[in-house]
Amino acid sequence: MSNIMYSTQGIVLKKYPAGEAGALFNIYTENYGKITALAQGVKKEEAKLKGHLEPLNLASIGFVLGKRGERLIQANVINQWPNIRRDFRKISAAYYFAELVDKNCLPGQQDEPLWKVLFSFLKRLEEATTAEKEILSKMSREFEMEFLRCLGYEGEKDFRVLSSGVVKMF
Repeated sequence: MSNIMYSTQGIVLKKYPAGEAGALFNIYTENYGKITALAQGVKKEEAKLKGHLEPLNLASIGFVLGKRGERLIQANVINQWPNIRRDFRKISAAYYFAELVDKNCLPGQQDEPLWKVLFSFLKRLEEATTAEKEILSKMSREFEMEFLRCLGYEGEKDFRVLSSGVVKMF
């Protein structure tokens, strides 16, 4: 039986260790929504996927569906958001966005508007010329409202329920 390879772009939300040399990745993809995929041997020095699947990276990925779920077989980084990574407040905001998506989205439910919101806010954060707390707080609040709209909620009451356990650090 041959496996079908699926290709898409994705933003790495989270990385978990899996065995001695592997890792599990939560990735929000453009075409398939959130997936949790295993990358075998990714911790080895010679691993072809190493470095392409760091949290927050935008990557072109290829995966197959196996008996135990998705397995990553290809990844090429598209954007590592260097300006975000150079600034503690920006990276804190980006991780906050990623954590909201990760904690509140179920795997396998494609949502193009949510993909566009996550991608556009990371792009805005990358291009922001300043990382002042007030600006990031405003951008974060805008993300929260857009995120709620994508999920079919509105209002602060709904957001407090969704964001329980998610910490802002900026």
